[in-house]
Amino acid sequence: MKKHKAEIVALTLLLGVLCYAFYDSNIESREQKIVLTNELFSMKEIKNKEEITMEMLEIPTEDLLKAQEENGEEENNNREEAASNSTELILANYNASLVKTVDNEVPYNEIISNQVVNYALKFVGNPYVYGGYSLTNGTDCSGFTKLIFDNYGITLPRSAPEQAYSGFRVELDNLMPGDLVFSGYGGQIGHVAIYIGNEKLVHALNSSVGIVVTSLYIMPIIDARRVA
Repeated sequence: MKKHKAEIVALTLLLGVLCYAFYDSNIESREQKIVLTNELFSMKEIKNKEEITMEMLEIPTEDLLKAQEENGEEENNNREEAASNSTELILANYNASLVKTVDNEVPYNEIISNQVVNYALKFVGNPYVYGGYSLTNGTDCSGFTKLIFDNYGITLPRSAPEQAYSGFRVELDNLMPGDLVFSGYGGQIGHVAIYIGNEKLVHALNSSVGIVVTSLYIMPIIDARRVA
């Protein structure tokens, strides 16, 4: 009986080894058909085949791929929206600062303004002609200012009342050389001149004196504008 038990045990062990060999060979042949990408090993190191799970080998379906794509697009949209909001905030702050600067300090180009003054003074003594448009042969007050500033690429309207809407308004105590000074009677603008500093103007005054330098207060001042 003991002899038969030994034979049974031996046979059982032999069958077990054969079954395992068959099972192991079968698994290996199946594994040759499986392509494992680097993504499968990104979370942890796989040391043997027993650690490979079916979830690792699962091929993504079209629905899963579509869902992943939609999630990626949503994340990109969120990032773009955040960047846009940030840009709008920066621009809003910049515009607010710009408005504050313009309100408190009118821009002034000293180089151009001084050139304007020096150029205008060259025509002192030339005639005044109502409706005229020549710095040498004769012009009126607004024709004089327009021609002077045209020489530096600054375009003004033709008449004095229209020029009073150009540039930035400045107070009399902040006048700088090159600013336009508007005057008249009864609150109506009828004349324009160029301030040259030291409370003096250069302008085409009238047909009696032509283009001259006079006091700032030769006529009632209504407004002053900075265009350069």
